[in-house]
Amino acid sequence: MVDFARLPKHLEDDTRQRYLLDIERKLTEHPFPPQLMVENTSICNLTCIHCSHRELIRKKRHMERPLWNKIVEEVGRESPQTEIWPTFYGEALIMGYKSELWERLDYADQAGCKNLVLNSNGTLLDRWDNIDRILNSPLKRFILSLDGLSKETFELIREKAKWEEVYPAVERLCAERIRRRQKYPAIVAQFSVMRQNAHEVDADRKYWNARGAEVKIRPMLEWTATGTVRTDTIVHDSQFRIACPWGNNTMAIHQDGSVVACAVDYEGRFRPVTSRTLPSRRRGAAWASGCASRIANTGGTTFPISARDAATGRLPALNMRRKAWKARGPSGTTMRLMPRI
Repeated sequence: MVDFARLPKHLEDDTRQRYLLDIERKLTEHPFPPQLMVENTSICNLTCIHCSHRELIRKKRHMERPLWNKIVEEVGRESPQTEIWPTFYGEALIMGYKSELWERLDYADQAGCKNLVLNSNGTLLDRWDNIDRILNSPLKRFILSLDGLSKETFELIREKAKWEEVYPAVERLCAERIRRRQKYPAIVAQFSVMRQNAHEVDADRKYWNARGAEVKIRPMLEWTATGTVRTDTIVHDSQFRIACPWGNNTMAIHQDGSVVACAVDYEGRFRPVTSRTLPSRRRGAAWASGCASRIANTGGTTFPISARDAATGRLPALNMRRKAWKARGPSGTTMRLMPRI
């Protein structure tokens, strides 16, 4: 694995390239999305320096409950093991007020969804009995995006968050889970490496491992380069390309019901399925049309997709996509690699 604390140019690092090519070789076609991100809210209470939410133009509000119910009912019926993230570009614990978030998660579980994963900035852990609600929920994983161990680094990156509020609450969550001897939800402390925090990577890993949490270290990412957020570790004119794992595996639904072709298109610039049509469509059909759009409408290049393929969700072979990307070159590429660790 790459040592991200060194801030390597990960699309030009030999070890990283081998790792990404191995991911590409394992990609397969899916009739139903193996990972589904459902934006229950687009509201967030922080303005983190590495996140484009502070520039978000589209409306900030909660998803209507009937739409959430319809989505999870279909997933529970057709693909119970699909990994559902009940958030996308917002802080879900905001909905812990009056138990709305927990009622939605319970409903998803009752509808048959068995792989629920929630991420959070942790700022509201000490409100509304959220720690207890997390541990009593059907979640399989609870991921906390922290990105800094010291007070100075944490508050620099997680703008508006207070170290003395977040860290003690996360420690209480970890301790209570150990006290209850619970397997689920796994508690994951996530650390996105950037110039401002690279010096704390090793200490952060030791700190949270000692408290019973899993630790996920990953490089800082960009949100499709739509906003102003940039990282020094992504080389935008690199000749190295693979078929995008997110495009292959992940479907994202915004709070208004729009499905975006790219799972990190936070602004919804390209929506093959809109809020007007999703409520009347099955998620599988939306996934199929989204997959077709992801390939047929990138960078102005038309790929050989038949109407039958689009309707059934069948996609051209990965090597065909890769050859087309390489032939087109980086200048016309609109779907840039967003690496997952």
